Amino acid sequence: MSNENKEPKPLQIFSIGSGKQLDSRALGDTQPDYEIEKPERRCPRFQAGHNFHWIPIFNHSHPRIEIQAKWLQDNQFEVVVEGKTEIWFHHEPERLKSALARTKQGGIKATVGRPWIFVDAGDGSYAFNCSNKPIIPCFDEDEEDN
Repeated sequence: MSNENKEPKPLQIFSIGSGKQLDSRALGDTQPDYEIEKPERRCPRFQAGHNFHWIPIFNHSHPRIEIQAKWLQDNQFEVVVEGKTEIWFHHEPERLKSALARTKQGGIKATVGRPWIFVDAGDGSYAFNCSNKPIIPCFDEDEEDN
């Protein structure tokens, strides 16, 4: 018997539209456990608390460790990482809340040393680029009416 690590291997496939990184389970017949809704209006920001760009996902999102996370209010989440409780912020709290509520036990991870949450969906993980500081809105006031 082999003692190989059976953890799925992340693939170099990341969808900016869905915010999901596929893993080795997606190569077979595995179907996602769930899908979360894409936002009606796409946030243009690529900074802490907003969208991920694929380069940090592929190059800087490991190692990942299991965490606990729950929604508090507005865009705030209580996150327990290695026994330490922190408040993290995300621009799409409804999407993150949906993923947290639908994943299996042990399916919530974070990158060590970064406020990046990865929520298992069966064929990969939804990636949430959180911030440990309050974030600015997705759109400036003059963009709101457009």
